[in-house]
Amino acid sequence: MKKRVLSLLLCITMLLTMGQGAAISAWAETNISKETKAETEPILAYVPLDNRPVNVDRVIYEAESAGFQVMMPNEDLYATRLDGQPLNSNGTAYGDSEKLLEWLVEMDKKTDYFVISLDQLLSGGLVNSRTLYNSQYYDEYKIINKLVELSQSNHIYIVDTVTRLASCTVGYQGATLETYNYLRQYNLNPRYVIGSKDLTVKNIISDYTKDEKGRRITYDSKYAKEVNNSLKTRERKLSLIDYILSMDSAGNMKYFIGIDDSNPQNTIQTNEVNFIKKKLGDRGLIYSGADELGMMAVLNLMIDYYGYNVNAAAIYFGNTESSGSGSVYDMETVKENVENHLKSIGVNLVEKDKADMEIVVLTSPSTAILNSKYISKMIDYINSNISKGIPTIVINSAPSAYGGNLEYRMIRECEMSMLLAYSSWGTVGNSIGLALCNGISRYLYLHSRDNSSDKADIAFLKGLIFSYEKDISYIRGGGKTLFNDYLTSKGWSTSNFYQSDEQVKTINTDLENMLKTSEYNVTVNDIIDNLTDCRYFKGLGGECGIIGKINLDNYSAPFFRTYEIRFDIGVKLSDITLKGFKDSMTINMPYTPSQGELTYSFDLYYLDQAGKLQKMPCTYDKDTGMVRFATNLLPNFFTNTLSMEANKAASLFADVPVNTWYFDYVMYVYEKGIMNGTGSSTFQPKAPMTRAMMVYTLYKMADTPEAPSGYELPEDVQADWYKSAMKWALSNGIISINTNKKIAPNEPITREQLADMLWKYAKYKEMDVEKGKYPGIYEYADVFAISPELREGFDWACSNGIITGTVNGTKLSPNTAATRGEVAAMLKRFAELQ
Repeated sequence: MKKRVLSLLLCITMLLTMGQGAAISAWAETNISKETKAETEPILAYVPLDNRPVNVDRVIYEAESAGFQVMMPNEDLYATRLDGQPLNSNGTAYGDSEKLLEWLVEMDKKTDYFVISLDQLLSGGLVNSRTLYNSQYYDEYKIINKLVELSQSNHIYIVDTVTRLASCTVGYQGATLETYNYLRQYNLNPRYVIGSKDLTVKNIISDYTKDEKGRRITYDSKYAKEVNNSLKTRERKLSLIDYILSMDSAGNMKYFIGIDDSNPQNTIQTNEVNFIKKKLGDRGLIYSGADELGMMAVLNLMIDYYGYNVNAAAIYFGNTESSGSGSVYDMETVKENVENHLKSIGVNLVEKDKADMEIVVLTSPSTAILNSKYISKMIDYINSNISKGIPTIVINSAPSAYGGNLEYRMIRECEMSMLLAYSSWGTVGNSIGLALCNGISRYLYLHSRDNSSDKADIAFLKGLIFSYEKDISYIRGGGKTLFNDYLTSKGWSTSNFYQSDEQVKTINTDLENMLKTSEYNVTVNDIIDNLTDCRYFKGLGGECGIIGKINLDNYSAPFFRTYEIRFDIGVKLSDITLKGFKDSMTINMPYTPSQGELTYSFDLYYLDQAGKLQKMPCTYDKDTGMVRFATNLLPNFFTNTLSMEANKAASLFADVPVNTWYFDYVMYVYEKGIMNGTGSSTFQPKAPMTRAMMVYTLYKMADTPEAPSGYELPEDVQADWYKSAMKWALSNGIISINTNKKIAPNEPITREQLADMLWKYAKYKEMDVEKGKYPGIYEYADVFAISPELREGFDWACSNGIITGTVNGTKLSPNTAATRGEVAAMLKRFAELQ
C-alpha cells in the first residue's frame, strides 16, 4: 500500500526483563565564468531537435529544475509536420534554418549558454535530416562557420545524430513501413571495416555499397531510388559532422552525438561511428540514443556550471547487464550504455559507499521464470533507498520483457514522489539518458543551494510527473492501447490521424476524457493518487517538500500520432518542509512498571520493514519513569522546522530581541517572505500595522494575482506600491470602502478589522471556515464591543486560535490597533491552518 506522510505509526515492541521476564507492546567554483552562480536564473538559449515533448517540455523541466531560465524560438521555426498536416509559416514541413540562425545571433546579446541541435539548424529537424541528399553544402558550411564564431565567447553544446539505419520516417515525404523495413535491412548488411589509419569520409562513402568482403551489395530494383537517396543522405550527414569537428579545431564546443536506430552488429554505421569517435576525441561522446540528446547536453551544461563531479553507483537486477543490449536498437550492453552515458557527462561510477546517488536498473531476465523475483527484489531495494533518503534514479531497460508488471507494482508499493527520476522510454539508450538527465540535474541544483525555490521544485515535479504519466500510464499501463483502439474504431490512422483542425480538437477532448475516466492497468488517477500529499526531495540534508494538488489537462498527441502524448501539468506545493532522514529524533516515552514489579533491566525493540525484530539502544530512568532513545528510523514521523543561524537571527532586526514574545513570530514571517522589515535593520514590532500594509501582505500571500484592469479606486488610494493590491482586495471583497467612500490606507488596522480581513481571505483561498476548537468571541467580556457586521469573522479567527485575548486573556480589545508584532503572530497561526 502507498505510504502517505504522517499516516501510520511505527509499531515498537518493548521487551522488558523483569522478575519473570514480562513483554508488552507500545505505539509509540564553477567552470563557467562569464555569468556566475550568484545569478538566480541564468538563461539557456535552446534550439531543439524538433517539437516533440521529449525535446521541448522535458528539456525545459530539466533546466528549470536546476535553476535555469529557458528561452526558445517560436515553435513554428523548429516544428516538424508529417504528410497531410498543416505546414509551417515558411511553407515547409520542417524548421527554418535561416531564421533560427538569426535568433541565435540575437540571443548572443542576452546569454552565453547555448544548446543547439545541428540536425535542426542544418536540416530543419531530425526527420527532415533523413531526407536531404544535396551534394553541395555551402549554406550549411556558412551556418557552421557562424557557430564556430559564436563559440569564441559562448558556451555551446552541440547535439547531432548518426543517420539511422533506415534513413526515412514513416508518413513523411511518402515513406511507408515497407520502405523503412527495406532500408533498415539493406543498411544492416555487414560492411568492410576500415582500419583506423584509412578512416576518412571519402573511404567510408566508397564502401557504403560493399559488404564485409568488398563485394557489391545487391538490392531490389524496386527500391533503387530509395537506396541511392539513403546513401546520399548518409554522405551529407557524415560530411557535415566532419566539417564542424574540423572547423572547431580549438575544441570550444562540446558534442553529444546519438547513434539513431543502431544495432550491436557490424552495419553501415560502424565505419561512421569509428570515424566520428576518432575525430571527436575528448570533445564529447557518441553513443546509442537520439531522443535524449538535448537533455544530455543540458545536463553537461549543468555539471560545468555548478562545477561538481557527481559520484554514482549503478545497481542492476535481472543479471543480463553485461550480456544483453536490452533492445535491437542499441549497439552496447546495458552496462556499457550506462557507463558511456555517465562518461559523456563526467559522472564518476563508484561503489555504493562512496556514491552521491544510486542508479537502479532492471535488465532483461536471465531466466524468464524469475521475472517476478527480479521485480520484487528491485522494489524492495527502491523502498529501502527511499526510507534511508538515498537519492535514487530508476530505469527499466527491458519493459517488454516484464509486460508493465514492474510499473504496476511500483505505483502500488513505492513512494514514487521520492525518486529523483524514472524512465522506460523508447530504446535503452533513451531510457538511460532521460533518467540520468532529470535525476542528476536535480541533484546538482540541490547540492549547490541552501534552499530550493518553489519554481525549481515545481519544474522538477513536472518532469517526474511527465515521465510517470507518459512512460507508465500511457505506454506501459494501457492508455496508448485505448487511444489506438479509439482511432481505429473511427477509421483514422494511429501514425497520422490528422483530417482537420476541428477533428483534432474533438480527438484531444476525447483523449483526455478517455485517459481520466477509463479503467486500465495504471490510470492517470493512479499516478496522481500516488503522488498527491507525498514527499519529494527538497534538500540533500534530509529536507522534503510535500506535493499538494496535481492537475493534468490540455492533452494532445504530437505529430498527430499515438507514439507519445503531451499535456499541461499544474502542481501546487504544500507550505511544509519536512526533515527526517539525516537528523535523529530524541524521544521520551513514559513507562510505569506494574505495581509490585522491580524493573532491573530494560530493552527496547522495534519491527523493521521486513517484519524482523531489531534492538534499539535506550536508557530507562526509574526515578522519572521515562524511556529515552534517539532514532531516524521512524519512517512515518517527520519534523517540520523553520530555523536560522543563531547569530544571523539575533542581529537581523535591532528592535526584535531574542527574548521577546514576538521573536519567533517575526522570524517566521520574515523567513516565509510574508512580512519584511521597515528598514535595513528594523521591524518596528510595536508600531501599528496600517490597512495598506495588511492588504499588501495578503496580496503577496496570494502570489500577487492579476488585478482587474480599469478598476476605479477611491481617491485616498495614492501610493503606487499598494494600488494593485487594493484593486485585488476590493474586487475580491477582502476589504471594503467605508461610509466616506474611502479606504483609509494609512490608518492603523484594528484587531476586529484584521480578523474580518483574514476570514474573507480564507474564503477567497477556499479554506475551511468552520469554527475551530478554541473559545469563540462569546467567551470574552467585551464581545459586544465588536462591530455587529464583523462578529462572524472575529468569531472564526478566535475559535481557530488566530487571535487570542488581551488583559490576562479576558478581553478581545476589538477596536485597539494591531501592532506589527501581533500581526506577525496572527499570520503564523493563520498559515498553520492551511
